[in-house]
Amino acid sequence: VSPGIGIRSWAFANVFDQGSSQRELYERCGLRLAVGLANGQSGALIVYGQTGSGKTHTMFGPPRSSDGLVTRIAGDVLLALEARRAAGFEVALGASYIEVFGNDITNLLGGAIGVNRGQSQRMGHKYVLDGQCEEPVPDQASFASLLERGEERKRKASTEMNERSTRAHTLVILRLRQRAPSSDTFVESLLSLVDLGGSEKVSKSKANENVCAPGGVNVGDDEVSRVSWQEYYKCRERITETNHINKGLLTLKRCVQALNERQRCAREGRPLPRVPFSDSKLTMLLQPTLMGESSTSVVVCAAPEDQHAEETVQSLRFGEMCGSVEQERGGAAQDANAAVKEALQKIDAEIKELESVILKKERWEWRQTTRTDVVDELDTGGVVCNTDEAMELGGQGAVEFKADDGTSRKLTTEHKVWGQVLVGAEAENARREELIKMRLKLLGQD
Repeated sequence: VSPGIGIRSWAFANVFDQGSSQRELYERCGLRLAVGLANGQSGALIVYGQTGSGKTHTMFGPPRSSDGLVTRIAGDVLLALEARRAAGFEVALGASYIEVFGNDITNLLGGAIGVNRGQSQRMGHKYVLDGQCEEPVPDQASFASLLERGEERKRKASTEMNERSTRAHTLVILRLRQRAPSSDTFVESLLSLVDLGGSEKVSKSKANENVCAPGGVNVGDDEVSRVSWQEYYKCRERITETNHINKGLLTLKRCVQALNERQRCAREGRPLPRVPFSDSKLTMLLQPTLMGESSTSVVVCAAPEDQHAEETVQSLRFGEMCGSVEQERGGAAQDANAAVKEALQKIDAEIKELESVILKKERWEWRQTTRTDVVDELDTGGVVCNTDEAMELGGQGAVEFKADDGTSRKLTTEHKVWGQVLVGAEAENARREELIKMRLKLLGQD
């Protein structure tokens, strides 16, 4: 029972209480995705909920265990691949372990994404989806070692709601490539296992509890305390993490709402609205599994305590909204005619070639620019010090503030500003942006 809502029913495919086992959850939610991946179908398993509701426990199991959904799915996929190899199939499984923090994408397995942070922020999602952060997974021992290495690099911190709170969005991406003995082409499928950062209220998580402003405090002529800029940024770590998490979740929710709206518009014959996948790195990474012929499961983790009723209702609403999204077989690209398909292939090939050139040519460079500011000066009255007039606390020199006459005096000032910019591949970047816009228009997503 939530304040202002009362009792209501929710339509979900399955419900698991606190007594349910990880095996039950896997058999109802994860097994079909493992089977789909082995049979060439892409998909995603997304775990959503507030901080401390059990998302990471659901995905990865208790600390130092192999009882979570991620390990079970990978284990069954590897067993299926052994049978495929015995039947003469050529198969290869790779895995990426990624963390998304605002616009920064981190490879938790230790490799770099791009040659610098600028490239990582602009094209990091592309590198991940292209498989440039993958490591081969020949057996279950290799996968367990991969997870252990990634776990050590995760952002974690203690809050009032969770002693071991994950402070970013985490994705384990499995990519399977297989070819039948009589076939000349590989079939590639992708499965994204997503442990979303927990949505949280700052009033409950106390993420802003120790935030303080930079500067010093003086009593008389003595400075009694000072907060350096380094201490300021350090004390804002928790609230910055919360802002990045909530922004990514908000964009994901807007994407799901837009997908539902597209379904209604398609039925009514109205123009299809844009889905804002490009508004965050999280949704850019999830776009392939939320569009087209992918199969996606959403697990909503909810806290049973009464004080968390409001957050639980919001989580359930998100899950219910996801459940109403249905992608018809064959998206915009599949329904396009042969000419459009060929155009898309050419555009993708040119984009890939341009990104390779950008990676080699682009560099950071210091540039000086002139910034012009206009200041509107209205304090024409000014301040007068009356040296002969006694002050209330004693002594001469009372200060008088004169009233303004309302005259506006605009002054133009110029400042020399230094900053770093990415240079060396301006033409290639402009061409790449042009091609991306052309691609979106061909797919009807502009």
